[in-house]
Order: sequence, then structure tokens, then C-alpha cells
Amino acid sequence: MTIATTTGAAIVDEVAARGPDLISGDGSRTWSVCGRNFVVAITELAAGDRLTERDLPDEHLLLVQDDAMVGVEHAGRPRVTVASPALVVVPAGTSTVSAAAPTTVMRVFTAHCAEQMRRAVNHSAGADPRTAPLPEPTEKGSDQVRVHRLRDIPAQEGRFGRIFRTASLMVNWFPEQEGPRDTEHLSPHSHEDFEQMSVTLAGDYVHHLRVPWTARMSQWRDDEHADVSSPSMTLIPPTVVHTTRAVGPGLHTLIDVFAPPREDFLAQGWVLNSGDYQGTQ
Repeated sequence: MTIATTTGAAIVDEVAARGPDLISGDGSRTWSVCGRNFVVAITELAAGDRLTERDLPDEHLLLVQDDAMVGVEHAGRPRVTVASPALVVVPAGTSTVSAAAPTTVMRVFTAHCAEQMRRAVNHSAGADPRTAPLPEPTEKGSDQVRVHRLRDIPAQEGRFGRIFRTASLMVNWFPEQEGPRDTEHLSPHSHEDFEQMSVTLAGDYVHHLRVPWTARMSQWRDDEHADVSSPSMTLIPPTVVHTTRAVGPGLHTLIDVFAPPREDFLAQGWVLNSGDYQGTQ
């Protein structure tokens, strides 16, 4: 089940702890959690099933984490096959995702995608008023499916993760980590007016969460240390101090989601596909 933390700081959703929000006719199972400006969907995609999203008003993101031969069809064009871990930008309109073997995929849609937002387990809770609403995009991308294979992205000193964007979305797909994170090098921080979704796809983690004190002592909360397995989705509201720590042995995979794209990441030159976007003016 979805758990609102005792601090009220975040929504922590472990996929294995509850039933799916949507089951397709061929047995694919999808879990979704939304923020004010985006919704993240994790799907256990059955072999041969076809997940079709119709008439989407915005681009969305598809994250493929293995070599299951995932296919993407869009606007009647030839099928694009993704045979290794990759981030795929899918244009607005109608598109279909399928796979030759069972796999788990992650998709990110904007809040303009009403049907996808309604699927989210927390949609009825309403938007967090501290989050600035999603502005109309001032840039646009290509009308083609774009595939960014992780194997084609070498490590670069000083670059923070592997950051990609659309006109309205941004994700940071961190490099896979073997074993636990160094507890002497954590990074607690907060965001003034935007939410962060932290998605774990492999490994165990702890999300450390602190609600800042206000003048009203009735709103004070103890710190929260939320243990999660994978896959999981954790929605962190504005102002909440947070840092995430991989724990235990084995491979760890973490992805952060934001909307709109973060200006600080763009200014640093860290966004790998910035060249795909241009102003609409």
C-alpha cells in the first residue's frame, strides 16, 4: 500500500507492497504516483503485450533498464527497437510500447496527460499548493522518437549524473552503484517550490527526510528515515530537507524526476540532450 510518512513529508510507495493501479488485458501491471506537475508509472510489461497511450498532449519519457528488446511505435512510423538500457523521448500523440520478453519499464508523463494522472494512487489527494504549477513550455523538441543509450554516454568528471529533458520534464538517471553509499558524503538539501520524485529500480535505500520547523510548533515533526526496496517511488514535497542513501550489497539504481526542467542543471551544462530543444519564439 502507499504510505504517507508520519512526518507528512513524503509519499513512499513500494510497488511490491500493494496491488497495481492498472492491469492490461494481457497481464501487464502498472503502478503510478503523481506530483502536481508529473506522474511516474512503473510497469511490469508482459512479453508481447502492447501498451498504447492515445493522443497525449506532451512528450513523455520511457526508461528501459535491460536488454529485453523494447519496441516503440509512434504516429505510424517504423518501430524503434531498444535493445539495451536507454532513455527514450516519445513525442506527443499516440504511441505504443511492447517487449519481446518480460521486463519492467518506467514512464514519466506531464500533468497535462489527464488519463495518466488519474491512474495514480494518490491523485485524489490533490496538488501540493507549495509546488509552482507547470508553465507552458517555451521550447519544443523533434517529432521523432529519440533514443539515448546509456552505453553511449561515457563518465565525465564533474558532471552530475546523467540528466535528460523534454520541453516540460527532467530526469537524472544516476550511474549504477555497487554496494552502500558512503555515510560521510551525503547531500541533504531542499527545493523551495518544486517536487522531486525519487525512483529506485534496483537495490535497497533509505530516504532521510526532515520537515523544517515553523513558528507553529504544532507543525513540527520528527525526522523520518524511510526504508525502501525496489522498485519504489517516493514523492518529496518542496521545503523538505532530504538525502537518499543506498544500503546493503549489490547493484543500486536511482532516478530523480522533476517538472519543469531545472534551470540550475541547464545552466551547468549537465543536460545531455539540451541540443534537441529550441525556443518557440
